[in-house]
Amino acid sequence: MPKFAVRKIEAVVGKQQFGKLVIDEVCPFDEFENNIEQQYKSELHGIYNYMNAVANLLSVPNTKFHFYDDGKDGVREFEFKSKNLRVYGITQAGGKLIILGGKKAKQKDDETEFRRLKDMYLADQKELRKMKS
Repeated sequence: MPKFAVRKIEAVVGKQQFGKLVIDEVCPFDEFENNIEQQYKSELHGIYNYMNAVANLLSVPNTKFHFYDDGKDGVREFEFKSKNLRVYGITQAGGKLIILGGKKAKQKDDETEFRRLKDMYLADQKELRKMKS
């Protein structure tokens, strides 16, 4: 079983905490951000602006941030969007957890990978809670 951790996203400051998932010391969102082509840097900056708005409980257009579902097991999936980029995450106590970033062109594959990682993380968290009780 992979080892999971959550790191704070320093660039997002607000009433809600934003974290990013780390799996076996590798952060999929950091890898996405570090490997993104220069032409998409401004779009990623825009997504960070939307993250900061959400963190501060401000309204964001549904075309830029939306929930996928109504929250199974108290966890909701969401997506931040720009013209070419997507950032996927889930709700967590006190804020949001970013799991994966990707490009619109690979959206279906990225959604599948996002849900796979999400399910592994939630199963790990459930197991940890079970061990503590």
